[in-house]
Amino acid sequence: MTGCFPCAAVNELLKTIRAAWPMLSRAIRSGQVLSPQCQLETAGPDVQCDYDVAVPMKEGYSLTANVFRSRARMQASSPDPVIMCAHIYDNHITPALKRTPLGGPPQQYRLIPQGVPYPTFSELTSWESPDPNFWVSAGYTLVNLNLPGYANSGGAARIISTKQGRDYREAIEWVGQQDWCTGSVGLLGVSYLAISQYFAAVEGSAKEGSALKCMVPWEGLTDMYRDVACPGGVNGTGFLNFWWNTEVKEALNQSVAEFIANEGGIPPELISKHPLMDQYWADKAVELERIDIPMLVCGSFSDHELHTRGSHRAFSRVSSEKKWLYTHRGGKWSEFYSPSVQELVRDFMDHFLKGQSNRFESLPPVRLEIRSSREEVRDVRWEHEWPLARTDYKLLHLSEQGLAPEAPAESEHCYDGQHGRAEFKYTFTQDTEVSGFMNLRLWVEARPSSTHPACPDDIILCVVVDKLDSDGQQVRFNGTVGIQDDVVSRGYLRVSRREIDASISTDWWKEPKGSVVQPLESGQVVPIEITLCPTATFFCAGEGMRLVVSSFETCPSPIFTKDLTSNNGLHVLHMGGRFDSTLSVPVIPIKEA
Repeated sequence: MTGCFPCAAVNELLKTIRAAWPMLSRAIRSGQVLSPQCQLETAGPDVQCDYDVAVPMKEGYSLTANVFRSRARMQASSPDPVIMCAHIYDNHITPALKRTPLGGPPQQYRLIPQGVPYPTFSELTSWESPDPNFWVSAGYTLVNLNLPGYANSGGAARIISTKQGRDYREAIEWVGQQDWCTGSVGLLGVSYLAISQYFAAVEGSAKEGSALKCMVPWEGLTDMYRDVACPGGVNGTGFLNFWWNTEVKEALNQSVAEFIANEGGIPPELISKHPLMDQYWADKAVELERIDIPMLVCGSFSDHELHTRGSHRAFSRVSSEKKWLYTHRGGKWSEFYSPSVQELVRDFMDHFLKGQSNRFESLPPVRLEIRSSREEVRDVRWEHEWPLARTDYKLLHLSEQGLAPEAPAESEHCYDGQHGRAEFKYTFTQDTEVSGFMNLRLWVEARPSSTHPACPDDIILCVVVDKLDSDGQQVRFNGTVGIQDDVVSRGYLRVSRREIDASISTDWWKEPKGSVVQPLESGQVVPIEITLCPTATFFCAGEGMRLVVSSFETCPSPIFTKDLTSNNGLHVLHMGGRFDSTLSVPVIPIKEA
């Protein structure tokens, strides 16, 4: 067994390189590796940095936190409300501590394309965390916590778990009792720093006198299995490899063997060890209904492969009476560090941590950004719910001629199960806003082919919706990890995992159960439903929409590769007549000027 380890390590490395190569080669060609896409500011003279503050845990170990305070308010013995984040990425990796490449920003800014204008933050800021310069000057103390088993925090290292949430919540309550804290704590951060918030928030209630008063999870998944490990029952092979090798493993303060003993495997192995939704994955899905504190969640339309679904799921299902959804389709980090977002989040924190009267007394709960293209924002407005109550769901029927409002005669379309696709186009005759969740209903069948004479018992469907300009050319949008040539929306489904979980699904969002396998039989035609990622896109009259159903990724997102090796034979789409294969499109009536 020991002799196999080097082979496994090499194979793991090769998978990581293959997944990351499109992004890495682009960064090298463009010069971003040497010229990171961000702006660094020096630490503010009023910011006092206390590193490695020990946060004791009841189980006997301590976590470590960096605490950033105002020198002036310290001299006046004036406590602050606290902004807090927690993660696995090592809070020492900052330019100020000379732990970043070439003394610049965290390495991700040398690899991942950023939105324009580039994000700006201080040299005290670790990856995806709040900026101490901003928050100390805004009248807060900032606490940046290492989760158990990472950097120099004690305890057992895990990823995305209820145990991490319990430890984080214990740390929050400890912070709330310190003489430099007013007793009010708000949570803030991006990605993992958003995910950790959810797990901490479910460990208590706003009604229990907790120090935790509010949260701002900025783009974070809420169900690891459904959001990234196995979306639609399709195994994700790229991201977990990349994430483990570039961000998780390097931050461990224990051996990989110890991590495996705690977690049951390294992230790239987990889906093979737990292919179905089971108790292991249930521990990595947030019980959102237990969250009742005020929340401002960012649910971007540009993070389809990672955080879009989880963020919108959170807004839909948390029990909080006061909750807001901020949507955008810009760059993840450019938006988070932008002046307008920082001011919005500051107002949110001021309202719920300082009791100040401001726009959050009457602000509608949904900030909706509608784009015509990657560069063009068509409209930004505040709405009262999501999805919008006035949505007119238009059913477009699939046929050999494309998409149309009228049901066609019965027909079928076959394509190759390894490299085939089917396209269905629709041209808008008037200006149209499409905002919400598109749902695709298909009737599908697997058949043998000349190269695969045995009838397949499964099908993997890759689905995208494109926008086409009036000349029929693709219109592109911002996507996950900085991709700038993304589609309007996308989704996946392994047909043998087609059963819908009625307990967590709605009329407009069908969540696969993930725990039941229903193999296809020869000649069997089955209905399936796929909810595509939410979108807010504007189409002018004469522009088009193209639905692509395929056996491969027609618009891949670097890093987020999928295991499609089981696809073979022929995929058959049945349409018209007995087979109501349709695309439900959320059209928003345009108000007359």
